[in-house]
Amino acid sequence: MAASRSFLDNLANLRVVLSVALEHIQANSDQFLKTGTAEQMRQAQTLISKIHTLAEELDREFRSLEALVTRHRRVM
Repeated sequence: MAASRSFLDNLANLRVVLSVALEHIQANSDQFLKTGTAEQMRQAQTLISKIHTLAEELDREFRSLEALVTRHRRVM
């Protein structure tokens, strides 16, 4: 039971972190583009690429989990 609660807490925390990150990116990307150095732009590209990869992995995991949860609920 504690593991299930922890899993749900982690999902809720992930949602909050992603929401804050999105707000920050939306609010600050224009300023970064105006003031960032060429090196910072390269760093941003590298980080964005890594974030894309992570987001794709999360999407695959979430789709799989959603399907399993749906099947499990039908059985219950």
